[in-house]
Amino acid sequence: MTDQSLPVGSFAERDFNIGHVFNRTVSIFSRNLLPFCFVSLVANLPNIALFMPKSTASGDVNVWAAVAVLVAMVLNTFSQAVIVHAAFDDMRNRPIHMTDSFKTGLRRFFPVLGIAICVPFLAGLAALALFFPAFMVLTMLFVAAPVCVVERLGPIKSMGRSARLTKGHRWKIFGVWFATFLVQSMVQSTLTGLPGPSGGSLLTTALLVVWGAVYGAFSAVLAVVTYNDLRGAKEGVDTDQIASVFD
Repeated sequence: MTDQSLPVGSFAERDFNIGHVFNRTVSIFSRNLLPFCFVSLVANLPNIALFMPKSTASGDVNVWAAVAVLVAMVLNTFSQAVIVHAAFDDMRNRPIHMTDSFKTGLRRFFPVLGIAICVPFLAGLAALALFFPAFMVLTMLFVAAPVCVVERLGPIKSMGRSARLTKGHRWKIFGVWFATFLVQSMVQSTLTGLPGPSGGSLLTTALLVVWGAVYGAFSAVLAVVTYNDLRGAKEGVDTDQIASVFD
């Protein structure tokens, strides 16, 4: 499928309201808390290797941690594609069929995986210059995954499309994204520092993995709603028109 952007000047750009994006994200996420978090939880299970106490006697700890990071990245890529499809069903007031969402996730897995590799790489390159440019790169590419799933573009074209869609609204997107990131960091830091009796570390690990699943699912929905509203504001299309590719 080709880029679905409309000709310039064919409509008047509407307002992009980040408050509406956040409120709609919360509504969609709360209605689908269990299925979305379950998908994200499965994707986060490999992170157990990162949170468990590390024994200095084991020389394979770093190897297993690296493997866990790679497996988690692959599974999170798939879970994000699944949630994109399911969230659009919810926005169209349709029943969510996770089987259909899984099929969509599988079809778009490798292009979205390319985005999952390229985005942190580009952000890392930006961070070599200064810390803040890395955040701006992440903001520019915030909706690359939904673009890839919905518009069926490759990784490079999806990132370029994301940069065009976010242009003019990046400070708003950065604000809501950074706020959720700070909440995630504070909660994770609090959970990591929890004291506990013998076996407390196992409970802490479980809480960290569950929290990672919640944050991952919420972030995926936030990206979907942001993408939907950006296209509505910039191109004058509604959710049914955007998601018609899934029919």
